[in-house]
Amino acid sequence: MVSVAIFAIVMVISLGALLSISAADRKAETIASVMNNLNFAVESMTRTIRTGFDYHCGTVSGGDCTSGGTLFKFTSQGSAETVYAFDSSSLCQQTGTVQGCIVRSTDGGATYAPITAPEVIVSNVSTGGSGLTFYLRGSDLGSTGDNDQPNVVITVTGYVQITPTQKTPFYIQTSVTQRLYDR
Repeated sequence: MVSVAIFAIVMVISLGALLSISAADRKAETIASVMNNLNFAVESMTRTIRTGFDYHCGTVSGGDCTSGGTLFKFTSQGSAETVYAFDSSSLCQQTGTVQGCIVRSTDGGATYAPITAPEVIVSNVSTGGSGLTFYLRGSDLGSTGDNDQPNVVITVTGYVQITPTQKTPFYIQTSVTQRLYDR
């Protein structure tokens, strides 16, 4: 009877540890999947921006935005007016709840489509506002010869909703320089 009681105690402890490891594994897989999606979206943005030209930031017709903007417009290598922006409308829904996401337009801003998965919630973790910011320097505003190669710094902040009560924040920053030589 003593050996059965000891065996039962060991099995309960082992089962608890196994369930805990299984939950941790599911959490790690979810975070890895979401981060892969986010990295793919940011890498896709940087590739398109790098080969584009005529950069504008902050507004559809603006120029440099050294203090940050939530919208970035440029002409892509294929001559499409491309816009990347933060959006918190019905385009960014997760199980019926509107969340923040990164959207792209290839028609100058007439229609947008999300490029991040619904599990990626792009939001400023501290303020709840935009979690996507573009910093642009050297846009030229249509002039030539300013000797500044256009450079864009993109920051993305937000979180991954693991469970209804558990959030894991993320912070990503990348820099993109235009490939075309600015003469």
